[in-house]
Amino acid sequence: MSAAPATPSDTPSAFTYDRWRHGGWYVLEVRYPGGAIGCVSRNFPDRKWRIVCDRRPGDITYRSRDAAARAEYQLARAQPADTSTANSPAPVDNSSQ
Repeated sequence: MSAAPATPSDTPSAFTYDRWRHGGWYVLEVRYPGGAIGCVSRNFPDRKWRIVCDRRPGDITYRSRDAAARAEYQLARAQPADTSTANSPAPVDNSSQ
């Protein structure tokens, strides 16, 4: 069973953010079927916004935090219910902290 793709009327008109300890922002309205929460960041040399755990090919960037959040909301909605590997959070190495 998979979630229906988001349509413009399904997408929240505004997003709520919480700081992520690695320099990005949790997107509270974005939830993947496996329970992961959305996260966007511009903590990159070019300062462009990206979906943190976006495993799609290419370097997909967004003009604003809201644009990245909106794209991640749609990406999460399009994920099948079994997300054991697809867009699961990337491993984070905390050994140097």
